[in-house]
Amino acid sequence: MVPQAKNVQPLAGDGEVLPFSEDAFMEVVVSPLNQSGGIALSGNGDLFFANFEKEGVIGKLALDLNHTEEVFIDLTEWVSPVGEFSSRAEGLRVDNQGRLLVADAGTGKLLRISPTAHKLEILADSYDGYRFGSVKDLAVAPNGDLFVSSPYSGTIYRIRPDIGYVGILNDDLVRVQGLAISPDGKQLVAAEPEASRVVVYDIPDDFILVDSWTLVDFSPSGVEPRGVAFDEKGRLFLALGQLNQVRAFDLELGVELVRYEIGSAAESIAYRNGSLFIGGDEKITRIRLWE
Repeated sequence: MVPQAKNVQPLAGDGEVLPFSEDAFMEVVVSPLNQSGGIALSGNGDLFFANFEKEGVIGKLALDLNHTEEVFIDLTEWVSPVGEFSSRAEGLRVDNQGRLLVADAGTGKLLRISPTAHKLEILADSYDGYRFGSVKDLAVAPNGDLFVSSPYSGTIYRIRPDIGYVGILNDDLVRVQGLAISPDGKQLVAAEPEASRVVVYDIPDDFILVDSWTLVDFSPSGVEPRGVAFDEKGRLFLALGQLNQVRAFDLELGVELVRYEIGSAAESIAYRNGSLFIGGDEKITRIRLWE
């Protein structure tokens, strides 16, 4: 378990020292959103975010070109409701072909959308004959495997789209939300807010069930980790919900590095090229760690 210590700020390998909260440059890049959901970044600098203007609409902002935000796709025009539930985008990721992956919490579907938004595929929506419950977040492994969290069912699904495989990763019952793959692709890190902890799954090569182990335990403080992200140095960043805070950890040294007070809820988090992007409270905030 990683101990907590505020603003220790050691180096991580040969990487840059993270700035203290008071020294970090923060700015709001998108506001207002209809409802905070997932965020994702593409390799060419596009920021995708849910739910823009209304539930089910995914927005897009070209960060490097200083464009204004625009509608990328309205899922409600593509995906049929399931009973009384219509599309509500939660987890977002961009794969290595520039396609947007979406955990649709409203309809319980894992979606894949082409870079031009002219094609939408349903990659998975059921397991063993039963429809998914509400899916929350997703992560993409280097080999293309997808991991999708379903906190209400206590399940993490493992999906290999190229062979049509849909299975379950966890042998234990965990109600995790945010997911991230470690930089080496060997571990899945998952935030479990109800239990006030972050757990890890060592990803097996075979399609077998595995148990988690606790990485960071915030109990009995009641802190609820919700979003998780890694930088290229392997440092872990946790978005801590209504605590309005992001904390950074060096897992190799086993210490907490720094805490960032962002002044609003921190529900989802993503990292790209020296910047953190945090979604919550109808806005997305960028923290520039370095240029």
